[in-house]
Amino acid sequence: METEPVFLHIRVVMGIILGLSITTLLKGLAQIIEHPQRRGCSALHLCWVVWTLVSLVTFWWWEFRLIEVHRWTFETYLFVITYCATWFLLCALLFPDDLRDYGSYGHYLMQRRRWIFGVIAILTLLDLVDTAIKGGSRWRLLGDAYPLHTALMLIVAALGWHLRSARIQLVLAAATLVYQLGYFAAEYFTIGTE
Repeated sequence: METEPVFLHIRVVMGIILGLSITTLLKGLAQIIEHPQRRGCSALHLCWVVWTLVSLVTFWWWEFRLIEVHRWTFETYLFVITYCATWFLLCALLFPDDLRDYGSYGHYLMQRRRWIFGVIAILTLLDLVDTAIKGGSRWRLLGDAYPLHTALMLIVAALGWHLRSARIQLVLAAATLVYQLGYFAAEYFTIGTE
């Protein structure tokens, strides 16, 4: 069987999960706009929401490279679906159904930061496997910036896990968002070869 129809089939499932992820973020943002006092708008929370949205959109953009996979196994398929589902988990954690025990998204994020940053660390590690699945040419195309990016994101996840000050967390979130925007602008705007 040709790999392109297989990838098309897998891409549909990926699109459903990632579409739900983006929907979760946008719906959450709309609820904050509708009722900012009720939802407890927080700059810290919004930084991580925007970081997640940017990361998710670029992840979906680069999953097109899976078309280069010539042999699909059930394990590879299961990995890709698990990776997408982990993105959805992060989005669901950023916008819980009930905030009554926390009062605001900022307080919620601080209370559940270990879960949120744990998932960010897992996503960072899953990206290494995803890149390996795409082959050696993908590693070469990403260059030296990719391992540095991976190390920085693991450091961010570790800091986010441990930092207890909301102010320092906000500095971390804002710096990570600015870095992520710059990294993606420099590395990821073109799918074609160099």
